[in-house]
Amino acid sequence: MDCGEGMQRQFLSMGLGLNRKTTIAITHLHGDHVIGILGLLQTMALSQRTLPVTIIGPSKLKDWLEFTFETIGIGLTFDLNFIYAKEGIVLNEKEYSIKCIRTVHSTESYGYLFAEKERPGRFYPEKALELGVPEGRKWSILQHGRPVFVRGKKILPSMVMGKKRAGRKIGYSGDTRPAERLVKFYTCSDVLIFDSTFSFKDRRRAEERMHSTSYEAALLAKRARVGMLILTHFSARYRSVLPLLKEARSIFPNTVAAKDGMVLEIPQKE
Repeated sequence: MDCGEGMQRQFLSMGLGLNRKTTIAITHLHGDHVIGILGLLQTMALSQRTLPVTIIGPSKLKDWLEFTFETIGIGLTFDLNFIYAKEGIVLNEKEYSIKCIRTVHSTESYGYLFAEKERPGRFYPEKALELGVPEGRKWSILQHGRPVFVRGKKILPSMVMGKKRAGRKIGYSGDTRPAERLVKFYTCSDVLIFDSTFSFKDRRRAEERMHSTSYEAALLAKRARVGMLILTHFSARYRSVLPLLKEARSIFPNTVAAKDGMVLEIPQKE
């Protein structure tokens, strides 16, 4: 989600594989959100990556990448699959989907929602045994949502499994002013990562530069009934982000401030 300067260094320091399935979602073409994509892609090429990379972003991003690659002679060892950002679902995979919404910023900009697909319900071995289903292949078939036959009797997955479990949702705003449509878009996200460039006392600056304050981010998170709010994109004018975090927590207590290298676990829904 966005590639600021030095992204390849952060990528490597986190121990992420350079030849794994990768999708890069870019919100807009301001330098602090996109400059690092060049170094990251070149580092992947130097590591002889072979898998394609999917990039989602505004249409001008593709033009900029192609021009830059040609101008400075970056040769890739893999294909780029470019998806133009637009409102609605832009990528639909087996396990998750990615959805876009236009945000309110000084240039063409998008927010993203990463939604995990529903997972099968919990499998109950004791119920399967009671129905005479032997442990092994038929258990696997039931867990994958298909019926089996035991001594001529049809056993349905619903007879040995609980209800389907909802997938997790992660929202990412990019740079934006708060907006009513964003409340609806991010409703019930497990985690919302939101623009918090300014404090409440600098709200005029936020309006002028089309960013959000920590207070506004918290208010939006509360109205959207998200599980956790992560504040990000802090202005360099603040020596400490603690006042911004305090402001947000006064509205939405389950708020944290993003920092480099932070790792958070998002529990599966039961």
